[in-house]
Amino acid sequence: MSLDLGKTLGQLQAALGDVAESARQRRQRFAAELARAREMGPEPARQRTQAAGELPFVVARTGAEGLLDSIAPPEGPHNWAAVSVDGSHIDVDRHLPLSCYLINLGGCRLVYGDSPHCDLFSEPALAVRDADLFLRDAGERAADTPIAGPLLGALRTVREVERLADVLETACVKTAHGGLPTLAVLDGTLVFRDIQSGNYPGGVVQHLIGNRLEPALERIRRVSAESAGGVILASYTSRPRTTEVVGALRVCGCGRDLTACAQQCTLRRSDLESCAAAAGFDDRELFSAVLQPGQRSPVYQSGHRARRASFGNAWVHFYYVHAGSEVGRVEVPDWVADDPALLGLSHALLVRQCALGQGYPAVIAEAHEQAVVTGRDRREFRNAVLNELEKHGLPAIESAKSTSKRRPWV
Repeated sequence: MSLDLGKTLGQLQAALGDVAESARQRRQRFAAELARAREMGPEPARQRTQAAGELPFVVARTGAEGLLDSIAPPEGPHNWAAVSVDGSHIDVDRHLPLSCYLINLGGCRLVYGDSPHCDLFSEPALAVRDADLFLRDAGERAADTPIAGPLLGALRTVREVERLADVLETACVKTAHGGLPTLAVLDGTLVFRDIQSGNYPGGVVQHLIGNRLEPALERIRRVSAESAGGVILASYTSRPRTTEVVGALRVCGCGRDLTACAQQCTLRRSDLESCAAAAGFDDRELFSAVLQPGQRSPVYQSGHRARRASFGNAWVHFYYVHAGSEVGRVEVPDWVADDPALLGLSHALLVRQCALGQGYPAVIAEAHEQAVVTGRDRREFRNAVLNELEKHGLPAIESAKSTSKRRPWV
């Protein structure tokens, strides 16, 4: 029996009537929340958000720039540079007779102004030896953790930051262009949640963060201090779904003791009328209504739980920027957020990058193109592994399941 489109259309029409009414009410709530947020001064907002402890939703901490505002970009320099490193990988395949993985890092450095040029690279790194396939936890019960799946993604993220530090040390300190103001931008987030949320042994986390990630971040900060033009570390998230600033609106608009939140509020709703008015929105929706193209929001301190583990004693700060076709989220470490010159430079250069990339930072897009591993690349890599095993007289037979998928018998 085929689908009864007539009945289905009737259900759709009935449902859309409710959706339309809900959207109308939502627009009214949204306008009221915007008006209320704009009336709150910077100091009351700072006190309220700083006092927020562990709540059912994440709350951004506001500062001197206030709860809600729109800030135009500064002019920015004529001669400047942008750098990005991205990565892709081929995971361990249990159907292959050889355990291995591949991380491909791609990078781009774009120089603008009087002497424009572009530097590109693509660097594959194959792991086959046991020393590269496992991370050792040297605790009381020493164990080897296989590098595969989410852990491989976390390791790739660390290598991206390390390679970015390498590029910056060479380009911004050791070359003739070392005096150029430079935007060093990563795709995604500086909180590095993939490492924090993996439930890995303590030794593995210490190796990735304490031994590798934090030293790489410190190298970037040191390059910024030594470079005449300054280096700005930032990350950019396209179409973010975060709700930290909306969380700040909720605690600022609620006149009750925040301890009530644990019993009466959740991420998306609240039983308290003053809080429920702001619940259900996200930050991107908020700043799409507040910002004009090129403008940014105030700078906020992230309330995410992983904020300290990724940066030692430092905090991750963020702001939203209208990139022309969308509102993106920009994260910066505290040494950028606390320096008005570097903060303004981050804003100016990101706006330019998004204009050059048709709404998305051009340097990230180009780094991705250098790093991407296509479906054809994966097939050719698989065939190359099997051919090389056979050449060396090693077993080169795939699992029966893998073979059956490639050779259907019906």
